[in-house]
Amino acid sequence: MNPLSASSMADGTFTVRDGGGHRDSGSTSGQAILAAFIPTFITAVVYIAIFVGIRNRYQKIYAPRTFLGTVPAKDRTPQERVSGGHWFRDFRQLPDRFVLQHNSMDAYLYLRFLKAIIGICVVGCCLTWPILFPIHATGGGKATQLDRLTTGNIVRKGHWWAHVAVAWVFFLGIVAFIAWERLRLIGIRQAYYLSDEYASRLSSRTVLWVNAPRDACQPENMQKCFGEDATKLWAVRDTGDLESLIEKRNGAAYALERAELDLIIQAVKLHKDKGQLALANGANGGSDLESQHPVPRRKRPTQRETPLVGKKVDAIDKSRTTVGELAERIDARRVAPSRNVPEHSAVFVAFNSQPAAHRAYQEISFQPRIPMQDRFLAVQPKEVLWHNLAKPVTERLSKASLALTFVIVFTIFFSIPVGLIGTISNVEKLAETVSWLSWVNNLPPVLLGLLTGLLPPFLVSYFVSYVPKLFRHIAKLSGEPTTPQAELKTQAWYFAFQVFQVFLVTTTASGALPVVKQIAQNPASAPTLLAESLPKASNFYLTYFILQGTASAASNVLNYSDLFQYLFDDYMAKTPREKYSVHAQMKGTPWASWLPKFTNLLVIAIAYSCIAPLVVGFAAVGISMYYLSYRYNLLYVILTKVDTKGEAYKRALQQVPTGVYLAELCLIGLMSASGATAQTALMIVLLLLTAVINFILDRMLRPLELYLGVDIWQEMEVPLLAEEDGINPNDQQALHGASHSRRLGLIILPKPAPRVLSDFFDSIISAGRMQAQDWLSDSSAARGEDAEPMKDEEMEKVYLAPALTSKTPKLWIPSDSMGVAKREIEENKAAGITTTDEGAEIDEDGKMHWDHDFEQVPIFKKPTRI
Repeated sequence: MNPLSASSMADGTFTVRDGGGHRDSGSTSGQAILAAFIPTFITAVVYIAIFVGIRNRYQKIYAPRTFLGTVPAKDRTPQERVSGGHWFRDFRQLPDRFVLQHNSMDAYLYLRFLKAIIGICVVGCCLTWPILFPIHATGGGKATQLDRLTTGNIVRKGHWWAHVAVAWVFFLGIVAFIAWERLRLIGIRQAYYLSDEYASRLSSRTVLWVNAPRDACQPENMQKCFGEDATKLWAVRDTGDLESLIEKRNGAAYALERAELDLIIQAVKLHKDKGQLALANGANGGSDLESQHPVPRRKRPTQRETPLVGKKVDAIDKSRTTVGELAERIDARRVAPSRNVPEHSAVFVAFNSQPAAHRAYQEISFQPRIPMQDRFLAVQPKEVLWHNLAKPVTERLSKASLALTFVIVFTIFFSIPVGLIGTISNVEKLAETVSWLSWVNNLPPVLLGLLTGLLPPFLVSYFVSYVPKLFRHIAKLSGEPTTPQAELKTQAWYFAFQVFQVFLVTTTASGALPVVKQIAQNPASAPTLLAESLPKASNFYLTYFILQGTASAASNVLNYSDLFQYLFDDYMAKTPREKYSVHAQMKGTPWASWLPKFTNLLVIAIAYSCIAPLVVGFAAVGISMYYLSYRYNLLYVILTKVDTKGEAYKRALQQVPTGVYLAELCLIGLMSASGATAQTALMIVLLLLTAVINFILDRMLRPLELYLGVDIWQEMEVPLLAEEDGINPNDQQALHGASHSRRLGLIILPKPAPRVLSDFFDSIISAGRMQAQDWLSDSSAARGEDAEPMKDEEMEKVYLAPALTSKTPKLWIPSDSMGVAKREIEENKAAGITTTDEGAEIDEDGKMHWDHDFEQVPIFKKPTRI
């Protein structure tokens, strides 16, 4: 078996495969693992050395959270000095909760997830290594080298009892930990929702309903449909072709901005040339007429009316006219009768308090029978996918079904090119059995190494890097109303893709290909052959985790691709707006790309924990390196752009049992193939028990995770509980326990089980909530800043589609000593286009300079959360 197959690269990272020359008889040796580790470790050291050397020079790439205006001052990471290694002391001393306080809850939970993975792997090592290593080594098989430490070396049936015992303890322990962590997460999310900063936002008490009837979207019916606590309503209206018109208007405005910059630079250069000529001739540099019109008409910027073939016209005059015409058309479209509310639209409703909004979210639904979510809590305007809101139910369902079908077909058929590429890495073995491939063995060692080691991961890495981007695009087309919902759907799809491609296809391609011919010749030997090859396939992941934890983690910190892109984009940017956009842009948090990758790594570690325990240790070390790299990035580099409010972490926890199921199925298959009937039966019982526990856990926690279950918001339940359950209305503790038992679905159990379980679960939730509340209150006290109240005119427009409210962009051109910019500003003003030349200038050589202090940038707006 090859230590690294091409399909292992289905997470989009690029690594180089060890040639496998140190192995004999198909076994994986320590020398082969070392041969893979040495070059990747050297690569990692080089990456880190380069990072340390250039980190302080390129603060924009490696520490933007310490100074950039895009990050509010209260949320910036402290930095004592921009020199030497002072940053490393801050990096060590800053706790992970700083990310919760100054970045986002999702970012903190992501680091928490990585630490949870490391913890599970460390516990797995402590449990499996002392027990299973001796069992495997003395299993009676003929495996050699590292394969002796896998189940492939077990011949004696009695040895499988150790695996049964370890599996029951370890796998049920993982299920218990997931339950504990999900309860803890509920408390953390409750604290976040109750924090002063979050509760003060308008979005925290606003609910979005989609597929609402037209009557519910009328302001006069607001309190009738949404209750007395509803205070403001924004109905989603049909925007027609407004979005395309606005896109064209903005494009014309930015074209005008670029043309005016070209005019200013041309004027400065002509003036400089004339000045130099005048000095040489001892004469005046130009007439008064030339000073008024420094650029002759023939040298002004031009464009073609029709691209490529049209007549050349003055670019400034043409763009200015186009902006004016489009602005008039947009204004006319906005007041047209067709901008009414469709038959089934969407509506944003603000309530007078956060508890009222949560109660309305829990109780009010206009489409209770459709298998899709029809209401969303705490949506910010910038998160809304406006083109998806006013869609009929049938269109939403059909788009969602088509999107799911596409993803399933894509995931299945993607295994074809991945499998074909994977065979390239095994081409040496195939050449021994397939005659027409015999020429491969005649290739020079260097070419053969490139063919089998470098080409496969490169090809798969190239193709797979676009998978989460494709899925994210499909999710937005599928009718999801907000970017967080599209990200969550992408997370689910990409996790399924990861498990199928990185685990199932990779295991088959790495372990089963060498025995395909044997199985074809003797089908009856299939169970035995597969039982032998599956442990060998697991050895591939030893190299995989080495590569991921060294070179890939170091590359994550160096991030050279972003550095090169920034330098290139900054060089290519011309206008002050383009320069500012390049400088202000920050890397975001693609949760749908990150979380599935590491969830799948944990799935792999769990799945092979009993088959090849060494994998778990390698996983712990590799993911520890990744944890450090992501911790640095979330502290210094990355800005959270998609806020799922902890939902992405919850879904990742729900996906972890996939690894338990796969591990149990693999052990059932191996034990069955070995004839260990009793052990197989016990593993089947464990599989069923695990499934039942997870099913009950999901049913119990769903209402708490969906509606948060904050008990202080359940005042309306008190009389009902007291009457139906025979509880003293004055016993607050009993009422609290009964309310919690109902939401957990424990009321059907015989007493006192509901109260005991409720108190136990509530203690975990309360502990998580209290700890997070302390952290968040410390953060609020340190900030000491209150959000400015929203003005009435802003309130009217805050939840209206940008197509109905956006204005012509304010143009930004640089000033110049000749006054050309001032003249263009006046002409634009006469055409109704606001323009400024503040914060940027053209020097005597025609080079542009702009003020990097964002407070001086005229198009900069302080980041706000509504």
